[in-house]
Amino acid sequence: MEILEFLKQENISDKIISEIKSFRSFYKLETEDERRIPKDSYLYYGKEIWEEAATAIIAGENILLDGPKATGKNVLAQNLAMAFARPQWDISLYINTDASSLIGSDTFENGEVKLRKGPILNCAVKGGFGVLDEINMAKNESLAVLHAVLDFRRTIDLPGYDRINLHEATRFIGTMNYGYAGTREMNEALASRFMV
Repeated sequence: MEILEFLKQENISDKIISEIKSFRSFYKLETEDERRIPKDSYLYYGKEIWEEAATAIIAGENILLDGPKATGKNVLAQNLAMAFARPQWDISLYINTDASSLIGSDTFENGEVKLRKGPILNCAVKGGFGVLDEINMAKNESLAVLHAVLDFRRTIDLPGYDRINLHEATRFIGTMNYGYAGTREMNEALASRFMV
């Protein structure tokens, strides 16, 4: 079933569905990025949460999905990428995640130093939806590189490279569980950059 048809069956507001369609037609994709749009997925059921999440995305916000394990946070994130027809980057976070694994790092290629883009940078320039999976498992220090990405600046400043502005369609969706081994409190500076 096509995702927009599913949203109609779930009685999602016609206005929201219309806004999703407008978003899809306004933000065109390069053909090479279409392969990253999720195709087959479980479907997330929950009219109120769907409407709140879609409204936040339409308004240009990043969202944070929290709750007990196995409640469909990643299913909803994937469904949002499907509904808005955006390429998705899954970014699994853990205690050893560092800034270079998120943004990118220098590498040698044909005897030259080149930037190997990380998932955050790829998502940012291609107008994707980046799913920051288990965001509260990473150290707050390593996530500090996301502050300018997630707030009003919507930029990535790479030392030795130009400042990169995020594509207008780029959104980040954080998922997290509380109270499990390896999780930690997310600092307020980071949490304030999401709609919860």
